[in-house]
Amino acid sequence: MRNPLYVFISFILVGTIFANWGVVANPRNDGYGARQGNQESRLTPLNQLSPEANRILNAPPPTQHQVTTFESRVTDRTAYPYIQTTLNFVKGHLSYKAFLSDGQEISYSTRGEHIWHSQCYGDLCVLVTNKNLLGVSNSSTEWEKGHHFGEERYQIAIGHKAALVISERKLYLFNSYTNHWETISLEQEIIRSFANLYDKVAITTTRRMIVIDLPSETQFEENLLLRGIYQFEMRDAFINFYSGDKLWMFRYQTQNFEEVDLTD
Repeated sequence: MRNPLYVFISFILVGTIFANWGVVANPRNDGYGARQGNQESRLTPLNQLSPEANRILNAPPPTQHQVTTFESRVTDRTAYPYIQTTLNFVKGHLSYKAFLSDGQEISYSTRGEHIWHSQCYGDLCVLVTNKNLLGVSNSSTEWEKGHHFGEERYQIAIGHKAALVISERKLYLFNSYTNHWETISLEQEIIRSFANLYDKVAITTTRRMIVIDLPSETQFEENLLLRGIYQFEMRDAFINFYSGDKLWMFRYQTQNFEEVDLTD
């Protein structure tokens, strides 16, 4: 009995020795090597990626755009009437639908665009997207399109007859009388106030006063001569701009700025 048992044990020991020798001679035959080989087969060197994959990997992070409500830096003493919003709009599937006061429906497809801001007030609605400025009023037959320069930050001020989108370089004014977007360049200046009463718009910057007659799209302006406006008031026939001991009065009838000395 001892001889057969001795032979059997010797056979097992010899087989184990040869198996371990094979693993040492070829490490890739173990489980780790197999896993490592599979991982290497899945990895692609960066220099062998397609141009589209390289473009995605090397693309800069997306720009964070921001649209905020404009806050005037000048005291507005205008006595505004009660303003009723006469339009309504709703967001549909890849579209915005505006419903005018006469029941007409005007739709705009937003396919391929991202909506940054939407607002209705008085007789108009505006949209700001990553590509366009859009406005609609009760006299519109379609959404009126304007273009911006894709800057990072915008501010919006809205009146009952006009809306203003403000960037660092431009002012974009939507006129509900003409359904047009008008562009005003900023010349190393900062906008300080915006107001809209009926068919007139008043804007002040660090350099000038601007009055716009909406029906005629006529723009009037006066240089501030290094002075600052701290208060203004829009009335039915004129606009008063106060600057220390001086007053600039814009008369609607004459369409001129008149300078008044308040120390007399």
